[in-house]
Amino acid sequence: MTKSELRAEKKKLKKEEKQKDKARIAAEKKKDREEFFKIEDPIGFMKIIDIISVVLLVISLFLGIRYLINSVFVYKYNHGGYEAGNYNVKLEEFLSKLNIPEGYVPYYNAGNASYQNGDYDSAISYYKDALESHPTEKKECDIRVNLALAMLKKIDFDHLETEKQKANAIRQLQSARNVLVEKGCADPYGTNGHDPEAEQLKQDIDKMLEELGAEPEPPENESDEQQQGGQGEQEEKQKSFREEQLEKDLNEQKEDSMKERREADNQKQYSGDSSSGSQSGDGSNDLNEKNW
Repeated sequence: MTKSELRAEKKKLKKEEKQKDKARIAAEKKKDREEFFKIEDPIGFMKIIDIISVVLLVISLFLGIRYLINSVFVYKYNHGGYEAGNYNVKLEEFLSKLNIPEGYVPYYNAGNASYQNGDYDSAISYYKDALESHPTEKKECDIRVNLALAMLKKIDFDHLETEKQKANAIRQLQSARNVLVEKGCADPYGTNGHDPEAEQLKQDIDKMLEELGAEPEPPENESDEQQQGGQGEQEEKQKSFREEQLEKDLNEQKEDSMKERREADNQKQYSGDSSSGSQSGDGSNDLNEKNW
């Protein structure tokens, strides 16, 4: 065979080997896929599928019922389905017992219904429960505005005759103001709150406080921080006073010890001088007696 024929034969063999390798690799991949998706227990697998289907169905029914109940309540609330002062909060109370997504919604709706019924204590309680159910930032400001309004409704502005009544009104106004500024819905010192309704209500409360001869107090967390800061400064002062007193006592003890040591050294030196004087006298007598 010629060289060209040999080269052609080698190329042909290499090509056949490559094709065999590709076929082998493809067969191995197919086998791996079949083993991966192979179901050893088809009956058990179908049971698992049935359980998952039932769970999904229950969740779907649950969410559907929640949406339906809430929609009915909101529709009647907004379209006069309830007579004034006769809002039914039982539907929302039922939803609040279910751990649903956006758990603040039933409390918020029940608070609104109680507010319309004139039951401001219940409204305040529902709004506080709604705040504890992790609402979104926008909804939290809405809840805080309604909570502050319910707190203001508890004030009888027509009967503020005694100092005690005025003090109670001022305290309630300040509490409502703190509700608005606690999370930045209203600005405690300016007009830069991120919710316009909360900011406007805060300004109205400030005017009410001014009419009663009171000034807005700083938020409770700031006053706590200032109080803690004052206590810290007082503790620092007490600590430095104790350190100064201790240092003074140590210096006095040190001076007393040095004084006692000097007195002892003086006493020792005096005794040494006396003994040396007597010894020198005896020695002189001996020398005089001895004639060297």
